[in-house]
Amino acid sequence: MKDGFAWEEGIAKGAAMAAWRLPHCAEAFLVQDFSGGTRLQEGWNLDELSSGFLAAPFIGLPYFLRADSLSSFTLQARELPTPYVAPPENQSKKTEFMGWVAEAIQAIKKGPLQKVVLSRTDEQELPASFDVMTALEELGAAYPTAFVCALSIPALGGVWMCATPEILVEQNAEGIFRTISLAGTQSGVDADGFAIAPSQARWSTKEIEEQAFVSRYIIDCFKMIRLREYIEIGPKTISTGNLLHLKTEYIVDTKAMDFPQLPGLMLGLLHPTSAVCGTPKQEAVDFISATESHDRSMYSGYLGPVNLGKATHLFVNLRTVEIKENHAVFYAGCGITEDSNPAKEWQETQMKCQTLQRVLMQ
Repeated sequence: MKDGFAWEEGIAKGAAMAAWRLPHCAEAFLVQDFSGGTRLQEGWNLDELSSGFLAAPFIGLPYFLRADSLSSFTLQARELPTPYVAPPENQSKKTEFMGWVAEAIQAIKKGPLQKVVLSRTDEQELPASFDVMTALEELGAAYPTAFVCALSIPALGGVWMCATPEILVEQNAEGIFRTISLAGTQSGVDADGFAIAPSQARWSTKEIEEQAFVSRYIIDCFKMIRLREYIEIGPKTISTGNLLHLKTEYIVDTKAMDFPQLPGLMLGLLHPTSAVCGTPKQEAVDFISATESHDRSMYSGYLGPVNLGKATHLFVNLRTVEIKENHAVFYAGCGITEDSNPAKEWQETQMKCQTLQRVLMQ
């Protein structure tokens, strides 16, 4: 791949870089910021950014990559890896995480916490043959409906990769704004390894409620800015690789409403969404900070191209791996409600980690 050399050259020169492909697209892009990227300051405005790429952590100010160089390329179609054989479960991590879930259930029963999203990590050594741009191609082939990305910012160290289905805020050149509520998770394959059709999915009360929390939060944000004219589609079941989710889509014609600042306003209100944090937001953030033993860093933040071709596409950074040399840290989380079962929540994080592992670890 011609941009494989550009990626390695940029790493050597200390450039900040992002390579990505939007869902349902063949064309991919590589942006390079030769200054190493910029950490934005309080009061930054999405509308005032030049063309480039934005990447924010779970908590904290985002990094902006100015498009000093922008190139496009096609992700080559690749044969998908053979079925992934997961390593044995890490029993200490399992016990720890299930303990966190049990604590969360008790906290929710006491109130005012209604839902909290807890995450964990899974660490593995990468194969000797691992290559970032080759891995990006493989992710693109495995997950055509997801946003796939590789991100390198010198201040962070290492490379972050994701294959995420979740739009945070998006606005196209025609001024059509979109955001989605995505929550609830179950396996997309049956016991025999065959894909489960979305129409065959059966959702529990817990999963329906979990997704409804996210939907209500989006609508509450619309109310805060007195936005009443929007289209709501869903909830419906969607397939993303080996998983099924519940999704509701919200659409606004910002040109018809003369509301061009909507993406920036909604970005500030939504992040971190209840899909990665919980409800109420501050109580959920406080519980996460007091409970999780790892730093989420860029996991469950957001990232994507901004003001390129008069369009912005920002996605929640899910199905995420942090790569440092030959070491990979996979991140996964799940929403906890009063009806959660610790063993089932652990299994959900297992499935989510394997979204990337089954491609990258072979």
